[in-house]
Amino acid sequence: MIGDVFMNRVDLTDIGAIRRFWNITREDGVASWFGTTQTWMVGLTALLLYLLQRHDTDKPKWRRLGWLIVGLVLLYLAMDDGAQFHERVGTAVRETFGDADSETRGIGFFPSYAWQAVFLPLLSAFAVFVLLFVYHELETQADRLLVVAAIVLLAVAVGIDFTEGLEIDHRLNVQGYLMRNLAWAQDSVRHYAKSLEEFIEMLAITLLWVALLSHLVRVAPRFGFNLESDGADV
Repeated sequence: MIGDVFMNRVDLTDIGAIRRFWNITREDGVASWFGTTQTWMVGLTALLLYLLQRHDTDKPKWRRLGWLIVGLVLLYLAMDDGAQFHERVGTAVRETFGDADSETRGIGFFPSYAWQAVFLPLLSAFAVFVLLFVYHELETQADRLLVVAAIVLLAVAVGIDFTEGLEIDHRLNVQGYLMRNLAWAQDSVRHYAKSLEEFIEMLAITLLWVALLSHLVRVAPRFGFNLESDGADV
């Protein structure tokens, strides 16, 4: 986000390619690569937890399969983020079921981006599942709080995206309010709102990854793997 401010918005360079590289709102910049890779790694961490515990007969089968579900969904989200799958599906749905003569980005009664009308129920169900399952599986209160914080931050990011998709004069469109009442430039408001949204998403995934890695270090020794350093020289 700092690189976006100074290299892109403050114009420390006039080279467009360099500015686009640091632009946190673009899908072809370093921030997008980082976010996609990060989500992918969290998914792999969840799958590793599943592989470690899949033969643990002391746990019911659904608890072992829970980590598989978490891992596969996170890997899908990484793919989705990198390929812009939800945006493309949202556009297809809007063009198919929306009003062809309307400039709104929503469909039917839904006032914001069409992709949210399609994917938000599924994402909400997954968030609730992660909150209940992972919260139950983790063994320390600190790790549980990290997961709660991650879910809350992701909800905030989705909320920001929801307001962005509203019509500019909608009463819930915070960006429109800033433009109309504080005379803030539209380009700056939209850019920094999107930057904040992306930063919050990456922070949320970071907190979730820290919680899962912490749990992995704790449970691995029970299955013959010691992931903690004993301080010995290598």
